[in-house]
Amino acid sequence: MKTVHPKFASGGRRTFVLLFLLALIPGPPPDAAESNRPNLVLIFVDDMGYGDPSCYGGRLVPTPAIDSLARDGVRCTDGYVTSPVCAPSRCGIMTGAYNQRFGMQWNDDRRKYTVGGHRLLPQTLRSAGYVTGHIGKWNIPVDTGECFDEVHSLIDWEADFFPDQDGNYVGVDNPAQVGSSKVQGVWGPERPGDEYLTDRLGRHAVEFIEKHKSRPFFLYLAFNAVHSPWHAKAADRQRFAQLKPHPLDYYAAMIASLDENIGRVLAQLKASGLERNTLVALASDNGPAMGSPRIVVWPEGWPDEILVGSAGPLSGHKAQFLEGGIRVPYVLRWPARLPAGQVYRQPVSTMDLYATFCAAAGAPVPDGTRLDGVDLLPHVLGDRPEPPHETLYWKNGNDGAVRQGDWKLLVRPWQPKLQLFHLADDIGETRDLAAENPELVQRLHAAWLAWSEPLPPRANPQPAKPKPTGAKAAKTPR
Repeated sequence: MKTVHPKFASGGRRTFVLLFLLALIPGPPPDAAESNRPNLVLIFVDDMGYGDPSCYGGRLVPTPAIDSLARDGVRCTDGYVTSPVCAPSRCGIMTGAYNQRFGMQWNDDRRKYTVGGHRLLPQTLRSAGYVTGHIGKWNIPVDTGECFDEVHSLIDWEADFFPDQDGNYVGVDNPAQVGSSKVQGVWGPERPGDEYLTDRLGRHAVEFIEKHKSRPFFLYLAFNAVHSPWHAKAADRQRFAQLKPHPLDYYAAMIASLDENIGRVLAQLKASGLERNTLVALASDNGPAMGSPRIVVWPEGWPDEILVGSAGPLSGHKAQFLEGGIRVPYVLRWPARLPAGQVYRQPVSTMDLYATFCAAAGAPVPDGTRLDGVDLLPHVLGDRPEPPHETLYWKNGNDGAVRQGDWKLLVRPWQPKLQLFHLADDIGETRDLAAENPELVQRLHAAWLAWSEPLPPRANPQPAKPKPTGAKAAKTPR
């Protein structure tokens, strides 16, 4: 019989007992530190008006998925973008800053400006250990490969919603194509089995969530709907046939498909067990668009000009600094942190989402990156009762606006150069109170000029525009 020296025998027994007891103590899994970090989903819709979703009073078509975000989260009544047109608005949300700081004031600047050493939101989250994914419209002069681990169906500007004969979507995954075919009014697909682009983007999102459900991710889902061209699925044609004039029937079908795919994303979060600890933010990049033959291939019999979408009680539309151009649907949902069914009435901006997402993720803002947005979480939770912003600004050349409290000053290069509205009493901006409040007008205008003065010039300088006359003088130029 083999013997063991007592010294080794007792030591072995003690070691065995110690290892056994340690094994009984529950320890954190290797990724426990990451498991408490929320997933982040940013859904940015294109050209959806303030009055389009049902939860904002929309009546054209039900939007149950968007409504569920508002029901289970926080609906912001005064949510703003940094610009009333696509490209600068997207610059604002990805930089967390006023787009004007980069010489980016209007769409014409989109390929001329640079953000320099300023880090975009996905870059910051990626450095903090998040898996990052982009799906859909980008419209920013920064290579997506520098920002995202995965990119699907990349759109620079606009795109057709059905593939061509070769199976390619005009405007998608092709750097040489920044626009669509411009053909309006298409019910498709022509070939059975072809995928509607909104469904394609929704599918990519579902697949991304399923693939990365085991670790924290940031998903930027940038639908190109409901931007023109107005293309819709033939399966929805009869459902909206009663809506006149065209293209309202197409638009309603596009809203329905958009909402359906948002619902698919929310369902996947729930099925993956991620719903409770995922912060979802939804907003539109600007107000509803005006449709007209200027869009190029305009079907015969369509009206010469029509607002495609709804600004609800607001005046104005896309490309204007009236509320209808810059105030948008804006919803936050995070069941683990945010109360359900809350309505938040202080002014907030899409540039706040950068700071909010970083705060939720515990991600430090990099040196050299200056944010104008703020973390909204303590405000919507009631820990900070003061408004997130004392003042908000907008600018394109000599056009712009400033909001301070319930007062809003509209700035124009022609008469009336300065118009003052009290939004709490006049959300539709119908009563100009400038003559009754000259000191307030002067103070707000001085604030706008002081904010504007240090900004760089437009990245793509524009020639002076002729002064409008007649009815056009009352409108902000597009």
